[in-house]
Order: sequence, then structure tokens, then C-alpha cells
Amino acid sequence: MKKIGIVVLIIFTVGLLKAQQIKLRTNYSMSQKVFELSNFDIQDTILYLPLGEKGVQVLDIANLDSIKVLSSYTDSEERRGKGTIWGTAHYVKLVDNRLFLSFGDLGLKVLDVSNPYLLSPVGGYYRNKEVYCFKIFKHYAFIGYKNYGFEIIDFSDLQNIKLVARKNIKDFPVKDIQIFEPNVFVSGAKRGLKIFEFRKPFESFKQAGFPRNYLNGNEIYKILIRDKIAYVANNFRGLTVINILLPQYPSEIFKIKTQGRVNDLLIKGNYLYLSCQKAIHVFDITDPEKPVKIQDYIERGKDFKSLKIHKNQLFALYRGGRKNYGIVVFDL
Repeated sequence: MKKIGIVVLIIFTVGLLKAQQIKLRTNYSMSQKVFELSNFDIQDTILYLPLGEKGVQVLDIANLDSIKVLSSYTDSEERRGKGTIWGTAHYVKLVDNRLFLSFGDLGLKVLDVSNPYLLSPVGGYYRNKEVYCFKIFKHYAFIGYKNYGFEIIDFSDLQNIKLVARKNIKDFPVKDIQIFEPNVFVSGAKRGLKIFEFRKPFESFKQAGFPRNYLNGNEIYKILIRDKIAYVANNFRGLTVINILLPQYPSEIFKIKTQGRVNDLLIKGNYLYLSCQKAIHVFDITDPEKPVKIQDYIERGKDFKSLKIHKNQLFALYRGGRKNYGIVVFDL
């Protein structure tokens, strides 16, 4: 029995050694007061970083040992009775040579990024509500409002963006949107998850019945769906794994305590990466219902906000106090 136990231990240890590991490559830091850090996106050697009221910062990451600021994008509009209104950069997503930007009180902006030194708007959508996030689906965008549910727009013609459906919910703060056809999962922090079922064909965006609510006693922020499993960033509760085989009736099957609040989730292959208030966790999800932790990267004083994998490297956005932020890069 001892020999069998030793063999099993050796096999398990070898498996861990072969598993995906993150190795610190470099750390880029900036000293500047920033009120919000949410996400970022990368195209080739250019990184686009929304900084709330500071707008979008454009970084050259061609040389990771010498990351440079190329430009920034801010904008404002004059509103009758309100004076000058400045955009607040919450969330970005690159689609071809266009950068989609949730710009707070200025709505959704679409920017041409062919010249990273000078981003220029080529389209936009605004409806008197603050846009916080969005989800791109083909030539549609699901727009999440800060306190008013979501709407669906058709941006196939950037000069004539059209509203195609609205699911406005007063005082519902949309934090994330995930699509699991014909269902849409919308997280709302203390309001939990709302699950909207649409009739087929999905792109008619005709709702089937009332939305379902899912609450599990803690705030829900990011959601990541893979097949019939949803991974949920459950604030200080940690990571929650939910079976959504029946999307209207999700059931919790597993939960994992993390190093502080979970901010972001990312999957590559059979690995799940979590950015947390005090750490980055790496899990093996060969069994998707029961993630197995294989690595922790813990660095006190860094609140890891968002993750992105680019060219076999993991980029992690962090806040280091009220006046410091930066990006840590790991080799995979």
C-alpha cells in the first residue's frame, strides 16, 4: 500500500510540474491618481487602458522592459442645462481596427485606432444614461448601463447605429454580460444575476417570458461561461461554479475561497486564471465542475483588477494604492 501511495504522489507531483505555470517577466508602474481601473485590451504591440475620468491611455508594449505611453484619448460634449460633460472610460474591446469604449455619460464610442498616436471617433450611441460595460455579439452590442439594465444595438452601419431591443431595469447596475444562446446572463452586484431567455432565432431579440433571478448571498460581478458551466466572481465569497445545463435554473456545484475579492476571470485551454484583491490564482479545469488550484502568485499591496493573455504572456492590471497602478507581465 505504501508503494501505491508513493506512485500516486509521484504522478500527482509530475502532473503539477507539467501544469501551466506563470513566471514573472516584468512590472510596469505609473504614479498617478486614478479613480477607476476595470479592464484593458491589446492589439499587436499596442495596449489600450481605460482610466476612468483620465480617459484611455495608449501604451507601446513592443519592448516589455521599456513600456511607453504613446497617447491618450479624452472627450467632452456640451449639454444643454448641464454644461461641459466629460466621458469616463470604463471598458474597452478591440474589434478589427476599431476600439469600442464604454464612455460613461457620453455613451458608447467607437474609435479608429489605425493611428495609435491619434484615436478618432467613427461612431457612437448615446441615450441619456451612463454606459458602464458592453458585450459584442457579431454586429450587435449589448450595452450595460450603470443603473438601468441593458439595451441591444446594431452597429453594422457605424454612421447609423440602431436600437433593436431594450431591457431597462431601474437601479440595476450592470457589471458584466455573457451570452449563452438563447440566454443572456447579466450580473448586477448586490442584485445578483438576471437571466434573460430569448426566442429563436436569437437575433430577433424577442424575450421569452420574464427574466429569472439567481442570488447566492453575495455580490456578483464577472461571469465566464464555458459549455454548461458558469464561473462567477462572487466578490469576497470567492469563485463560484454553477451548472447552467438548464440556464433558467442554475445550480451551484462548487465554491472556492480566494485571496480577497475576485475581480476578473480568464480561461485559456484547460486553465482558469483569477485576478484577486491580493493574488492571481491559476486553476486546472480539466474537470470543469471542480477546479484544482495549481499556483498562487501573491504580492501584497497589489489589487489585481484585470487579466489578458497575449502572445503566450499573461498581462495583469493592478492598483497599488490611490496614486499607483501598473501592469505585471508573466511568461506562460
